[in-house]
Amino acid sequence: MKISILLLFLCLFSITAENIYPQQKELSLNLKNVTLGQAISEIEQTSDYVFLITDDARKELNKKTDIHARRESINKILESLLKNTSLKYSVIERQISVYKSDSKTKIQQVPTSAREITGRVMDGKGELLIGVNVIEVGTTNGTITDNNGTYTIRTTTDRPKLKFSYIGFKDQEVSIGKENILDVVIEEAVGELDEIVVVGYGEQRKISTIGSQSSLKIQDVKAPTGSLSNVLAGRLAGIVGVQRTGEPGKDAADIWIRGISTPNGSTPLILVDGVERPFNDLDPEDIESITLLKDASATAVYGVRGANGVLVIKTKPGIIGKPSVNIDYYEGFNRFTKDPIMANGITYMEAANEASYNMGEGQYKNYSQEYIENTRSGSDPLLYPNVNWRKEIFNDWAHSRRANVNIRGGSQMAQFYSSVSYYNETGMIKTNDSENYDSGINFNRYNFMTNLNVQLTPTTKVDVGVQGYLSNGNYPAQSSQTIFSSTMEVNPVKYPAMFVVDGVQYVPGTHTQGAERNPYSDATKRGYRKTMSNRVQSNVRITQDLDFLLKGLSLTSMFAFDAVTTRERWYEKRENTYYFKDRSNPYDEQGKPILIPTWNSGSTALSFGKSFEGQQKDYFEASLNWERLFGEDHRVSAMAIYTQESRTYNEANNIIQSIPFRVQGFAGRATYALKDRYFAEFNIGYNGGENFPKTKRFGTFPAIGAGWVPSSEPFWDPIKDVFSFFKIRYTYGKVGNSRTGTNLGDRRFMYIEQYGWNNDYGYSFGTNGRSGVVISNPRTDLGWEVATKQDLGFDLKFFKDDLNVTFDLFKENRTDILLLRNNSLPGYAGFQSVPYGNVGETKTLGFDGNIEYFKRINNDWAITLRGNMTYADPEWVDDDQPLREYAWRNRKGFSLTSIEGYEALGLYTQTDIDLINAWYALPASERANTPQPFPTPPKVGLTDVKAGDMMYKDMNEDGKIDDNDKSWLGNGDVPILNYGFGFNLDYKRFSLGVLFQGTGKANRFIGGIVRPFNDAGVGAVYSNITDRWSQDNPKQDAFYPRLAYGNDALGNQNNFENSTWWLKDMSFFRLKTLQLSYKLPKTWCEKANVNNASVYMMGMNLFTFSKWKLWDPELNTDNGTKYPNTTSFTVGVTFSF
Repeated sequence: MKISILLLFLCLFSITAENIYPQQKELSLNLKNVTLGQAISEIEQTSDYVFLITDDARKELNKKTDIHARRESINKILESLLKNTSLKYSVIERQISVYKSDSKTKIQQVPTSAREITGRVMDGKGELLIGVNVIEVGTTNGTITDNNGTYTIRTTTDRPKLKFSYIGFKDQEVSIGKENILDVVIEEAVGELDEIVVVGYGEQRKISTIGSQSSLKIQDVKAPTGSLSNVLAGRLAGIVGVQRTGEPGKDAADIWIRGISTPNGSTPLILVDGVERPFNDLDPEDIESITLLKDASATAVYGVRGANGVLVIKTKPGIIGKPSVNIDYYEGFNRFTKDPIMANGITYMEAANEASYNMGEGQYKNYSQEYIENTRSGSDPLLYPNVNWRKEIFNDWAHSRRANVNIRGGSQMAQFYSSVSYYNETGMIKTNDSENYDSGINFNRYNFMTNLNVQLTPTTKVDVGVQGYLSNGNYPAQSSQTIFSSTMEVNPVKYPAMFVVDGVQYVPGTHTQGAERNPYSDATKRGYRKTMSNRVQSNVRITQDLDFLLKGLSLTSMFAFDAVTTRERWYEKRENTYYFKDRSNPYDEQGKPILIPTWNSGSTALSFGKSFEGQQKDYFEASLNWERLFGEDHRVSAMAIYTQESRTYNEANNIIQSIPFRVQGFAGRATYALKDRYFAEFNIGYNGGENFPKTKRFGTFPAIGAGWVPSSEPFWDPIKDVFSFFKIRYTYGKVGNSRTGTNLGDRRFMYIEQYGWNNDYGYSFGTNGRSGVVISNPRTDLGWEVATKQDLGFDLKFFKDDLNVTFDLFKENRTDILLLRNNSLPGYAGFQSVPYGNVGETKTLGFDGNIEYFKRINNDWAITLRGNMTYADPEWVDDDQPLREYAWRNRKGFSLTSIEGYEALGLYTQTDIDLINAWYALPASERANTPQPFPTPPKVGLTDVKAGDMMYKDMNEDGKIDDNDKSWLGNGDVPILNYGFGFNLDYKRFSLGVLFQGTGKANRFIGGIVRPFNDAGVGAVYSNITDRWSQDNPKQDAFYPRLAYGNDALGNQNNFENSTWWLKDMSFFRLKTLQLSYKLPKTWCEKANVNNASVYMMGMNLFTFSKWKLWDPELNTDNGTKYPNTTSFTVGVTFSF
């Protein structure tokens, strides 16, 4: 409660405090024999002031001076610095203009042609800029833009020309014509020496950064999705991201950085405001920056948590200026990107009959021609159903909406950002009006955030952040995957979706044991499920300037506390099933179906169940930071930091889970820059993990790096107009991973032996028997998994920085991977179970990069082209499996996600079958001396093979197909190649943005119902069942081999082995996002009493192109039984006042 009162007080103070910074800010300087330029740089480094210096004034900045000031105002310091020069200054807010003044120049009378010019200043993306200096060229007449990016200046010359200057942007001069309203767009000065970027545990000047990193432009975060992870793929070089489902509230993408290098925990460390936190539930409007740290120099300082890369997210801080309220709202409609299409009843029955005919069971064993024709006519859909289960269960469209309201502003002493937002998304599954509950999918989330930045004293700064969300979801009692599976497990002619007699619904079913599913009932009549989750995250950071001890020294400490609870309640039932009493006499005299119960569930009342999970975490860090510039050429910095974290589960299920999860670490960094041309950096992490014994609990992980900017050398000057910037970076280092499983908590405390009872080793003492004790978890000398990373990077800029290219080559060797010791520990060691050991090794080679071109053609037109690509190919070096006889059976050199299978050569032809029959017809003596025409296939004998069956390669040429002919196939469905490209086109107030995203070298073995009639023909089949081998259509490139039932040796068992035939390419290329926006004219905004406003339309996942056609290739399913991703269309509005 006290904290809440403090936050409220600070917020109110920051809103009401007057802008007293220029009058009350006091500085201390002690400089001797330095240039004016160095003195100005020192002021900028030790204060919030920024200097704008005219070209003619820069000529005097090389003059030497001394300055000794203790807690003096900026005006007094400037007067002392400039007293023996011809320079003058003006202070407006935190910006200081320095210009040359000719003392002989008299004040001229303002000409009669002078007039007042007003307008707005924006960046290349249309964002209004606050505090831009606007100066009339050739005069000292000037102003700055206000909190709304608006300026007003009264010109003093006949043909005025205005110069617009802003830190981080290129100066721009514009001649004034007849217009009195002039909106100006200024270009960002990308890559300037003082640009700041995020690095491990802090920030650093971009020019001196030698680690590999990528950053996301904030406007790209805006997309119609409920999970922030869904916007990363195709936008950030280094990101491998795939969205596995589109189910509302559960649609977060899986993300990795530069691929998967370990079978253990391989997900990256995600930091939100410096603390490890989930980020999917953040509102995009609350994000300030997203940065990806990829190599060892960038991640070594994170030690235990940094081996898989780091994603750093900063939320918006407060700003100086009048509070501005911003509102963003959209409404959207969603549909499936690709809804699997199942075969209709006619196609299904014809295929089923063909399958039985191929087994010699007659042409119409399953369905008579009369049955097929009755179904085709549709005259009696209850007796001869032809159900499209997908249409019965799923709506064509769902709905989404999002609203965000935030306020941002503050004074020099305190700034704030505060927001609330709401997100809602419904699902596609239908509900049943006859039930007195809602089983539809409906997800709601309410976010809140407040960030306060307070300058308590001239040397003390406090940053306070509180954020979180409340969410609730409503779902069917059965999972979406169960429902989707149900639509595929029941064929379209089995029974109708529902019987209705006298307004009462009866669930169809024919199985007397209730083993059959009814898809419509599973979706609408089995009950419902409610989920509730809430999360509160808080952090307090204090930064203390320690210049009085050592110049450039500061101390920063932060404490964070997070708490999350998740509750789930389900209300579930199972309906009785019914079917016709007699199909030959199905209806009574009134035409109503005569039904009998086929299965009794025992009770149709809703049962109740619940679950609860809770977790809380506290985190602490303290760091010393030091940075100094010696002379003009030598810049050094250093950092030392201590961190600790403790995480506790409130509802632990066992004694191991009840013990808090804890990590502790120390880290350091030192950098050196010479003339901003040569760079060196050293990072080190010393971290402790709970999963290892005392002797190996702490690990040391160093990293080094060097950089060179050849474009700063004198020899580069002749080509600088074309090739404006070139930087070479190299890093090498080690990073640790303490994860012992895929998820946090898997296989904890493996260094502790565990014992269990075993009757097989018992002994009887007289009449009393005693069980034996065995070691169920042998103690082994486990230690850290280590990633040794190398990165060679190039940063290039062309055509005065209009074209920017970043390219990195990387290599990672992951050693000491925790695996079962299947080979390195002999069987005679006597363990009941195989222990784990640090015995695995992988290698990853790859590259990533991005390219961006920006060109402002004129004040009306601007274009941005961008693209990125990531290629990461991990492979096994040692998986500690016993060495097999044949090289292709060993996993060395194959992907971590590859699967064993056969190489399919095609389908047997009738000619092949004739050769087989002819060989078997030979006398035994002659057959013994005649080579077998084809190897014996798996599962069945060679004589059982039919034309249209699968033929496999005999890898070892021993005349039979068995496990020795299997090799490691595929790369898995985590793509090795990821890319994205697009453009932004701006014309006056219109803006069009397009992003294409794609993947390559991703594949998956398909199975389940995609392999028709593999389970005695129970399930449905896909609509492409028409693309099959048959006697009438014996094509080798058919999707399906010969149809037959899989429960018989003559059936299709041989055809459905894992092989290259069923290994399908899941790569795709899609139009990921498209956005069109229009900024409303200023006159319209003034009439509506708003500062600015825009309307926009967005689309997401609009078109997908892929070789795979049956379902969305991004889903992680081998048979399509997943809630598909969605295509979204939204319309929205943003405005501020």
